[in-house]
Amino acid sequence: MATAFTALTTFDNRPFFDKALRHGIDHGIITPERLNAIQEEFSKGIVQIANYFGTAYLRPDLELALRRMVNLISLYLEDMSDGDSQVAAASLRDKTLLSHSKAGSDMIKRLHAMPDSTLIGCYPVSAEDQRAYLDEKTASDAPPLAEYRAELAVRQESRNTIDFAVWLAKIMGVSRDDIDDADSLIRSAMLVLFVDQAELKIPTRTDFVRLIKAARQAKARFNEDRLKGLLKEAPTEFQRLARRAMDRFIEKDLPQIRAASSTADKLLYGDAGEVYFVRESLDEDVREYDRLVAKEWDRVTRGEADDPAVVATVCFFVATGLPPKASMLLREAKEVIRNFRTNGFDTQAVIKFIDDHAPESIREDLRKSWEDDLKGDAEEQLNDNDPNWPDTHMERALEYLRKTCSVSWKARRR
Repeated sequence: MATAFTALTTFDNRPFFDKALRHGIDHGIITPERLNAIQEEFSKGIVQIANYFGTAYLRPDLELALRRMVNLISLYLEDMSDGDSQVAAASLRDKTLLSHSKAGSDMIKRLHAMPDSTLIGCYPVSAEDQRAYLDEKTASDAPPLAEYRAELAVRQESRNTIDFAVWLAKIMGVSRDDIDDADSLIRSAMLVLFVDQAELKIPTRTDFVRLIKAARQAKARFNEDRLKGLLKEAPTEFQRLARRAMDRFIEKDLPQIRAASSTADKLLYGDAGEVYFVRESLDEDVREYDRLVAKEWDRVTRGEADDPAVVATVCFFVATGLPPKASMLLREAKEVIRNFRTNGFDTQAVIKFIDDHAPESIREDLRKSWEDDLKGDAEEQLNDNDPNWPDTHMERALEYLRKTCSVSWKARRR
């Protein structure tokens, strides 16, 4: 019994090509003449494959080419026959081995050309990349048909998702060239569809803030008619993807939006995990977003947070325990210097102020600017600890602040 079981296992583990060929011989489908032709076709095919991946002059390359050819033929035969040895044997009878090998190669190349994620790129598949992928897939054992089909299904789903996102983008006012991730665009589209009165357009940053505010309201409910209207003439596959995306939005994204700790700024630029897409608009007021999501930061900087001098001024005030402002008077500059020379800078206060008030999108840059650049330079320029470089009357320190910050006094005449 054990011997029979072992023999059955060995038989089942053979490449599908071997099974189909044996079935064809045993059942008279493949004649002795056709078998001789198959052997000649093998010889030609092995040389071609060896040259494609390396050289046909080395025995190891020829042996590997034989394995590759069997793998490619097996993959194609099992797929086209759906595992039916009778159908596969008939194919071996009617078509050359080279055509079977090429068909298997084309299957793998098509798979490689399909997207393996929902990232949207316009990069062509190079011949080198294609050869490397084919090398990987055929060098050892042929990928089991179930594994191949599973990967094909995943990649096809990615392609469908990308196509759906591009379709949505066109309908909702965004160019394909402006999007790089299908999932983020679809998520933003579902947010728009969920908010009943929202215009059917992908939001700008300020639109996004208003949409999040509307979606957070407890009375906000999904209106099925909005989705039906959008999908009225959509392909069946897009209808399936849209309904799945809306179900996922309501189940996963909406609770995150409505969480007490969530803000539009965090959802858009934080580490929430789910990414949203917003469109850039030249007509949008550049200050409006900051006013909506970072009111205190906008007030303190007077909407001039893109000016390094204003940011430096705010940081020095906070670091020395003074109320933050966008500009510095001479008397305030002297107080900043005195406080620094007495207690140094309170870096944690600066970091906390940035984290509490600055827009999420610029916090990391602000922290890095303070810790890596501004703080060290200021500590050197504002101190009076070097007897060889005295600054008892603060002239050097004041000049540094005048050049670095937004100040209201002019340089002293000499």
